[in-house]
Formats: sequence, structure tokens, C-alpha cells
Amino acid sequence: MASLADVLESIETLTKYLLGKLGGIKTISIAASGTTSKAADLGGNFQYLHIEIPTITSAQLSLQVSHAIGGTYQDYGESVLTQAGTGAYNDTWKLGGWRYIKIKSSDAQISTVIFKLRGITY
Repeated sequence: MASLADVLESIETLTKYLLGKLGGIKTISIAASGTTSKAADLGGNFQYLHIEIPTITSAQLSLQVSHAIGGTYQDYGESVLTQAGTGAYNDTWKLGGWRYIKIKSSDAQISTVIFKLRGITY
């Protein structure tokens, strides 16, 4: 028999699914001299990823996904490649229901770069 907390969580999940879902803001970074961020758990499976891209060393950014936070990460198609240049901006990428992600840069960053992101489902 399910506990009251489990039932309430199921109702909340169903309500978010029916009305659309906006995940909490997560912060991840690519370290200086690095090309890949640490893994992020978006807290649920989302259709899209909203990403706040700070000023970076000119590079293409892409997405890697995995079935588990500590799993093997693979590139998620070329459809999310973004030529960031050095200007900060926001973007929305197709995520296709993935929960565990990393941000990958085509070039090493001169200094630590911090991204803010959140999952979105409509």
C-alpha cells in the first residue's frame, strides 16, 4: 500500500505533466582548461533544456546525455550544436526526454564557465 507522501508525489507529477513542467534551475560548470561539465541531474525527464550561456572562449557547445548520473555519456545529435562566440545569451535545446546531461565545448575554456539551466516540458 502506498504512503500518503507517495500518493501526493504521484498527484504532483501527474499535474505537472498535464499542465506542463518547468524544472528547477541547476548550475553546472566547465572548469578552466576543460571541455566537459560535470553531470547534471535535471530532476525529471524533459522535452527541452533552457540554457543560460555565459561569455565563453569561442567554441561550439553541445549536449551529452546518459541513462544514469554516473553512466556513460554520449553526444546527443548535431541538432543542439550552438556556436556561442564570446557573447552571453540564452537558448533552448531539444532534450528528447533525457534527465542526466553534460555540456561539452569544442575548445578548452580559458577560465571556469558557469551555466544555468532547467528542463522544460510543454
